[in-house]
This record gives sequence, structure tokens and C-alpha cells, in this order.
Amino acid sequence: MTTTNKRMALVCTVLSVCIVLVAAAAQAQGISFERHDYDVGISPQSFAAADLNGDGVPDLSVANERSNDVSVLLGNGDGTFQAARNFAAGSGPRAVAVGDFNGDGVPDLAVANFFSNNVSVFLGNGGGSFQEARNFAAGNLPGSVAVGDFNGDGVPDLAVANQDSQNVSVLLGNGDGTFQALMYFGVGVSSRFVAVGDFNGDGVPDLAVANQDSQNVAVLLRNGDGSFQPAIYFAVGGRPRSIAVGDFNGDEVQDLAVATNGSNNLSVLLGSGDGSFQAALNFGVGDTPLFVAAGDFNGDGLLDLAVANYGSNSISVLINTARPAGRK
Repeated sequence: MTTTNKRMALVCTVLSVCIVLVAAAAQAQGISFERHDYDVGISPQSFAAADLNGDGVPDLSVANERSNDVSVLLGNGDGTFQAARNFAAGSGPRAVAVGDFNGDGVPDLAVANFFSNNVSVFLGNGGGSFQEARNFAAGNLPGSVAVGDFNGDGVPDLAVANQDSQNVSVLLGNGDGTFQALMYFGVGVSSRFVAVGDFNGDGVPDLAVANQDSQNVAVLLRNGDGSFQPAIYFAVGGRPRSIAVGDFNGDEVQDLAVATNGSNNLSVLLGSGDGSFQAALNFGVGDTPLFVAAGDFNGDGLLDLAVANYGSNSISVLINTARPAGRK
């Protein structure tokens, strides 16, 4: 299988996680599912699900690395999607995130362009279409983008993990769809993924960054002005690639789950509530895990985990068996 085909297979696998999990649970009740495939751009790398046209139905936006664009598929409300509309981005789009960057109540898109070292921002028109991209500089080889209000002004900002410059860049939003000059914060070597969460319980968003070649996760606690404190590092398995944030042990403190493609496991870091984390707990998954997502897949109120395994063309599902104190 070629590299391109492998990438396509991975994305199809990630896109199908929820469908596969629900189908597996439903088969025992005699329910079947009908598969639908949709064409997007070349070498899709990641996607985001959100209502982009205001009809209350989830839509999809997909970052396509080799066609240098973003595909938008509007949902029909019956589980099917309309044909993709493609919007030109920068060179090598790797990740897409959704936020209202100009305060008009309409979702916009932010796309990390790996090869052009920038972020493309697409302002929404309100019907699922988007204006021409506005590009804002990021670091070297940006491969992940996340949205959060980092300075408490009620305006969404962007955090971008830059693989080659060993930092995360923060772009504070002006509220009109434009962004201020970059602020850089050092993290580990080959930062591949950035996630947002409140790790010290102060009600404001912090950052967690997966550093592939330094085998750790950097946690950056937020200051009140949109800047961040120096990174605190926590060891995980080999070559961490992505992070899911959630409360996995029911103590109302946010934890981290990290897919580590060099050790074929999932590292779970339980939060202490003060921005620090306990030593990693490692759980075996498939070959070369690249992507992890959290969700309650069996309806018991506990967050479970699903991992896309690039090397074994499989999904590993980890059902949470923890029982919080006081719960039978």
C-alpha cells in the first residue's frame, strides 16, 4: 500500500470510529447500518464536525493535504451528506478547527498548513459557504490547531503546534476575524498535536502538547493576559502523536490520554487538579497508534477511548471500567 493510500485509509478509519462503535453495540439488538462514502480532496488528514450552516444538523470540514484545500460536506439531517464543496487553503493542510472568529454568530474555520507555515482562516457566510482564506503566520511545519479564549476577552484565539520549531504559537483574536502577532512558547522536540483543557481548575483554558521526539507531553498553564507559564513536562510512551482531554476516573479533574505510535500503547495521565499529572498508565493498543478520541461509547456515563492504529489498519476501543467513589 502506498503512503497516500495508507493516509487515506487512516482518515477513513478515524471518520468511521463512531459509526463502527455504534454498529458493534447495535448488532446485538438486530440493527444494521448502511455505508455511505463521500469524495473529498486528496490525502485528507483530519476533520471537524460542527453545524456550519445553522440548520441544527452536524456538518463536516476536512483538511486535505495534497490538494491544498478544505472540503465542506453539509449534513442532510438523515445521516447523509451533500457533495463536498472545496475551499483553497495554504500548502499542505493538516488540521482544521471551528470557531466564531468575527463574532457574527456564524462558524468559521481555521486550518493549519504544514508546508506554508501558516494558518488559513475562512470566515463563514452563514449558509455553509466560506470567504476566501485569510492567512496568518505560524511556526515551522504547523500540524495541529486548537481554539480557546486564552486572554478572557470572550473572543476565540488559536493555538498551533509547530513540529519543526519546537514551540506552540498563540494567535490572539481581534474579534473581527483577524489575529494579533504571534506569541511563541517553547515545548519539546517535534510538537505534533495541541489540545485545550482546564488542567488546574481555575476556569481558564490551558494547553497540552504532544512532543513526538522528546517522548513527553508539555503542559502550559495560562496566565491572565493570553500568555502561558513555562512548560511542565510529563513522560509518556514512545513518540506521542495526539491527545484527548477528559475526566477518565470520575474525580471531576481533567486527565490526558495520549496515543504513542512508537510504543503501541495509550498513555493515560491522571490529573492532580493543580496542573500536574500522575505517572503515565500505559494500555496496549494496535500497531502505530496515531489518533485518540474520547466518548461514552456504551452509555454508562463514563468516558471511553478509541484509537486509530495506522500500522494495523484497526481501531482499538478501550471501555472504561473505573467506578468513581460512591458509585456502584
